[in-house]
Amino acid sequence: MNRLNKIAIIGGGITGMAAAYYAKQAGAHVTLYEASNRIGGKIKTVYRDGFVLECGPDGYMARKPTLTELITELGLDDDLVRSMTGTSYIYVRQQLRQMPDGSVMGIPTKFWPMVKTDLFTWRGKLRAGMDLVLPRVYTGTDISLDKFFRTRLGSEVVDAMIEPLLSGIYNGTLDDMSIESTFPQFITIEQKTRSLILGMKALTPPVQAGVKPRESGKFLSLRQGLGVLIEALRPSIDRLYTETKVASVRSHEVTLANGMTESFDGIILATSPDMLGPILGLPEAETLSELKRTSSITVLAAFDEKDVAALDGTGYVIAKAEGNALTACSWMHKKWPHMAPENKALLRVYIGSAFVPDLLTQSDDAIAEFALRELRKIQHVGTPIFTKVERHIDTMPQYEVGHKQYVRAFEEQLSTLDGVEACGAILHGVGLPDCVDSAKQAVSRVMARQAASV
Repeated sequence: MNRLNKIAIIGGGITGMAAAYYAKQAGAHVTLYEASNRIGGKIKTVYRDGFVLECGPDGYMARKPTLTELITELGLDDDLVRSMTGTSYIYVRQQLRQMPDGSVMGIPTKFWPMVKTDLFTWRGKLRAGMDLVLPRVYTGTDISLDKFFRTRLGSEVVDAMIEPLLSGIYNGTLDDMSIESTFPQFITIEQKTRSLILGMKALTPPVQAGVKPRESGKFLSLRQGLGVLIEALRPSIDRLYTETKVASVRSHEVTLANGMTESFDGIILATSPDMLGPILGLPEAETLSELKRTSSITVLAAFDEKDVAALDGTGYVIAKAEGNALTACSWMHKKWPHMAPENKALLRVYIGSAFVPDLLTQSDDAIAEFALRELRKIQHVGTPIFTKVERHIDTMPQYEVGHKQYVRAFEEQLSTLDGVEACGAILHGVGLPDCVDSAKQAVSRVMARQAASV
C-alpha cells in the first residue's frame, strides 16, 4: 500500500483540516501551516449563557454525503441533528409573505399555490407561465443566472423570489453568477424537459395519501456546534504551525515567509484564493487570486423568547427592492432548537454586501445597533440579552461567468508541478461538503502521483 512520508497542508480551514485527516488516513506525517492564530477558517463556534453561537456556517446540505461520511468516520454521527422546517417567508412590498407551496429553489411547481399567492401580480404570474412554452435558453455557452431565470420566468419571479433565495448562497448578485459553475442542475433540467417548471415538478417526490410530510429540514449540523468537527480533526496533524505564512510553493518544496525551506513528498494548497497567485507564481493562479470576492457581516442577537415576534417558520429572506440593509434573518432557535436555552430566542441577521464596506471599520456595538434598526423595520424585537458581530472579509468567492474556464486552466497548469495539488471553495463549490470533497480528491491525486513515481 502506498504510504506518503511527509505531506504539507497550506491552510487550516475546513478544507485543509479535512485534507489533513485524509492524508493521515493514508499513512502520512502531516504538517499544517495556518497564517492566522486559529484553525477552522469560517467555522467558529462560541458558547455563551447556554447558547450555541455559530459565527460562520451553521449547517450543511444533507444530500451531499461526503461531510456526513467524514463525521461518521470521526465517531460524531450520534451528535448529528437535522434542521427543523416551517413556512418560508419573503419580505417584499413591505410585508412578510409566504412562499407559494411547492416552490423549489424559487421555481414554482404547483398551479393553485402560484395562482393564489400575493407575491406576484397577475402579469408576473402569466409571465412565469411562459416557461412552459419558451425554447431553451442555455445553448452551450456560459451565461449569468440573471439572464437565464429572467428569460425563463420573468422579472417579477426573479426579483421577489429567486434572487433573494439564490444570491444569499454566494453573497453575490445573479447578474454576476455563472450558471455553469453555481447551479448546473438547472441546465440539465432545461436540456431534458425544456421547461424549468415541469422539470422541477418531475423531481419533486409525490406525497403519499395518509403520509405526513417530513417535519425535518434539508440541513445537518452538530449538536454542540461545528467547532466540534474541527477539534475532532486536529489529531490528524502531526505538526501544526499557526501564525505562519507561506511565501512560496514549488515542486515538493515549501518556503516560509521567514525564509525557512522544507521538502515534502506531497503538498496540498487549501489556502484562501488571494494567496494562490503569490504562493505559486503561476499566471493562472494569479487569475484566480484576482477574481471577485465579497465580504459579509452577520449579527447574532439573543432575546427572551417573549420579546421576539416570530411566525411559524425558520426565518425569511428580503427582496433587494425593499431597500433594507439586511438580506435575510434566521430564527436560529426554531431552525436549530439546540442553539438556544428554553424560553430564549436566537436571531441571526445578514447584512447585504453593498452596506458592508462602510460598516467594517465601525465598532461591534454600532454594527449591532444598525442591524437591529433594520430588523425592526420588518418584525418586532425587544432589547437583546447580548449581540455578537462577525466580519467575513473577502472570504466568499464569486463564481462569475467563465469561472469553469479559469479553474480548468489553473488545474491544467498546476498538474505540471510534481507533488502539488490544490483544493477549496474557489474551485468546485463553496459549501462545506464541497470543500471536504475537494480535499478528499486532492489527497487522492497526491497519492496517485506518489504511487506512479515509485
